[in-house]
Amino acid sequence: MPSGTAARITARTEAEVFVAGAAFAETLRPFAVRSGDLDVVQYGSDDTKTHRKIKHILGTKYHDRVGRLLVSELFTVGAGGWSGFPSHKHDTDRLPEETRHDECYNFRFRPDYGSGLQMLQRVDNEPGDAYHIMNRSTVLIDKGYHPCCALPGYEMYYFTILGGLSQRSLKQFFQPTHAAQVQTIPGILDMVAKFK
Repeated sequence: MPSGTAARITARTEAEVFVAGAAFAETLRPFAVRSGDLDVVQYGSDDTKTHRKIKHILGTKYHDRVGRLLVSELFTVGAGGWSGFPSHKHDTDRLPEETRHDECYNFRFRPDYGSGLQMLQRVDNEPGDAYHIMNRSTVLIDKGYHPCCALPGYEMYYFTILGGLSQRSLKQFFQPTHAAQVQTIPGILDMVAKFK
């Protein structure tokens, strides 16, 4: 829905609603996204503790219809493990290496008393911040490398909203210290290609 447009959401069963948005100068036409329209990619492995599935709600097929907005759901596959690794950032517009996209995560855990860790390292090879995340935690990311993980034995889900500063396609910059890990994680380059 473009801003300034009225909308009504009616839940026919128990539901949770997320509202996502990003600034854009043009007014675009509203449209519906159905579950069959999602762009799904699964990557990583149990061996690398990076096995996860991403459902792009506003994925590549909507590239010209949503301004600079990207919206996805991310799931750990199995219990425990890392997401957003190798550590990456997207806080500077400097193509072709990187684009500026602010991001918001909203977490869920199964069972709901599970928890995890959100790291935020602003400078390569310098100490950063770590946040204990629990069910319903929200984290805003505007700068820095930001991997997260779930405790062993717990499944983690997060709804992610990305708003580009100047364009929609996301170009992640992998942390130089860990960039070689890209070669060890099956399917990660396919995942990167889907953020367009």
